[in-house]
Amino acid sequence: MERLGHTLVRWRYIVVAIWTVLLAVSVYFGLQLPGELRGNGFAIQDGRFAQVEDKLNDRFDRAGASMIVLLEGGDLDAALEEQREQLEALNGVDGIITPDENPDARSGDVAYLLLEFNDYETAEASIEDVRNALIQNSDTEIRLTGEPVFADDLNEASKNDLIRAELIGIPVALVVLLLVFGTPLAAFMPLFVGVITFIVAAGSLFFFAQTMELSIFVLNAVAMIAIALGIDFSLLLVNRYREELAKGKSREAAIVRTVATAGRSILFSGLCVFVGLAGLLFIQVDVFQAIALGALIAVAGAVLSALTLLPSALYIVGDSINKWRLIKTNEVRSEVRWQQLARFVMKRPVVMTLVALLLLLPSLWFVRDLELNIPDADALPTSYESRAALERWDDVFGATATDAVLLFETNDLTDSMILDELTALTDELNEDPIVDNVTTFLTASGLEPEAFQQLAEVAPEQLEAFDRLVTLDGDTNLALVNVSFDVPPSDKEAQAFVRDWREKGFEVGGPAAFNEEIYEEIYDSIPYAVITVILATFVILMWAFRSILIPIKAIIMNVLGLGATFGLLVIIFESGYVYDAETISILTPVFIFSLVFGLSMDYEVFLVSRIEEYYRETGDNDYATEMGLAKTSKIITSAAIIMIVVTGAFAFTGVSPIKQLGVGIALAIFIDATIIRILLVPSLMKLFGDWNWWWFGKKNLPKRNLH
Repeated sequence: MERLGHTLVRWRYIVVAIWTVLLAVSVYFGLQLPGELRGNGFAIQDGRFAQVEDKLNDRFDRAGASMIVLLEGGDLDAALEEQREQLEALNGVDGIITPDENPDARSGDVAYLLLEFNDYETAEASIEDVRNALIQNSDTEIRLTGEPVFADDLNEASKNDLIRAELIGIPVALVVLLLVFGTPLAAFMPLFVGVITFIVAAGSLFFFAQTMELSIFVLNAVAMIAIALGIDFSLLLVNRYREELAKGKSREAAIVRTVATAGRSILFSGLCVFVGLAGLLFIQVDVFQAIALGALIAVAGAVLSALTLLPSALYIVGDSINKWRLIKTNEVRSEVRWQQLARFVMKRPVVMTLVALLLLLPSLWFVRDLELNIPDADALPTSYESRAALERWDDVFGATATDAVLLFETNDLTDSMILDELTALTDELNEDPIVDNVTTFLTASGLEPEAFQQLAEVAPEQLEAFDRLVTLDGDTNLALVNVSFDVPPSDKEAQAFVRDWREKGFEVGGPAAFNEEIYEEIYDSIPYAVITVILATFVILMWAFRSILIPIKAIIMNVLGLGATFGLLVIIFESGYVYDAETISILTPVFIFSLVFGLSMDYEVFLVSRIEEYYRETGDNDYATEMGLAKTSKIITSAAIIMIVVTGAFAFTGVSPIKQLGVGIALAIFIDATIIRILLVPSLMKLFGDWNWWWFGKKNLPKRNLH
């Protein structure tokens, strides 16, 4: 690391020039990234659901995408006819299903038109044209909804949320940095590095978006990580550089020393965060893969900018980092206060440990009530028309919606024995407590099997009326068995239904099958991800500190803090006391675990690295702990406040999963920076004494020259 410091001093202008070019290129491509983001990302490539969808698309004349035009009130018949004519004139629309063709599409004074498109891209490109074609001068209320519309609105809402959150977070972060450093240049540089990290990450993701589908949630997740982590790393580096200057060292000596000490901490911290987020790659769901990719790029960018751009820039500005003081800061007084607090805690380690546990453990009780969902239209703010229209559609027509589709394949669907089998299957399905309705071509025709067989023999052209439920083409005949539930398709009973019928040999599609596959993949993959992250973190920390106990304690404290965070999320979101009651996005706990597990280790590395320095010098564990806390607590607390502000600002946004992520990360960091860092860490360091540094038969670390 010292060699890196000397190299950066020597080539400082070239390093800054390279970053300037990289920034300019990233701005150009990063501005185009929002237009490349697609959907919520909850899909599994080549999964069982996708295979069923492909078969249905091959065998039936199904649309590649669809939208719903919901009409309510007024002269409904006239409005339906006029609206149909307007929409038929649009180039992108492949077909329109009216209530005349589908009687279930009308109920009282409410009806809908189903617009069909050849593929999702065409539907997405046609949204604005369809909106412009909606009748405005009618007594009938007309609204547009559907999957492509949700995705478009969600993308727009996410961009607006990002702007709103950064307008809150960045100014507050700047104020915190001014309070920490007191001078504008010292305060501005970490913020500048954080913003550069985000821009470069966004620019890099643009190129990945050309070859893979990136979820619309990626942009906000990357912004949280890049800006907060970039500021965190830079805060540590700037603080150490100012410390070295205050000791009377030259600019070059200060940079070399800063990179060798704070730079080493940043390297290990970044590695911990990187490993934590890499755990998302175990989950083979598009949104987790996309967020993992974006987050890993952001972490790598934060480490590189902090270890190359910032030291080069610090050397160039030199002593100016301390000029134009706006706020007086007393570093000595601050360190003395933290030292006194550390002594207070370490004098009563057992009591403080119990206090910390009493603060954390009650929240764990509520984790058992955690309910998870897959984000859909309900992720949008209630002010969006597409959400309101879907909720109204669901109220009126939801009972007739298909929740699961069983594929009934046979050689000859006109055979009486086969028709009897289909009838028996329908009866068996109707006996299931959660099944509300079963629709097949037999039930739709209203004919008994014998009558249907005769119709197929004498007038097969009449079967065209049921071409959406049965196809007699090809070597095998295929009939769809559409099932409606009394419970939502995301319900555990609906998922159990899908698993049961798959075990009986049926291919199953529909919303319930989609949900079951997503949940199954996540729940099956999470144990591997968690175990890998914990083991990798243990090895990294053990390698960094030559200690067995320190990584074990860090992992246990992390798990406690995260458990308390998830319990608090249940109270905040599911109880309805703080926000309107809602279930928690399945993104939230998985992403919070991956990110915060790494970030907590980030602070652990900052703190323990400094404790280790003093322990190597003195061999006194208590003194080292006390001084390590005194020297780093202000910076760690400031970094945590900035992280809380940057991520917590998303609590004021409208997209539900992003709001939950922001609140959850802010809560987890708050718990880590207060209960864990202030109470648990010094208490446990005191209780274990020199055994903290036990390393395969050795308790005392060898002295080394740090100066």
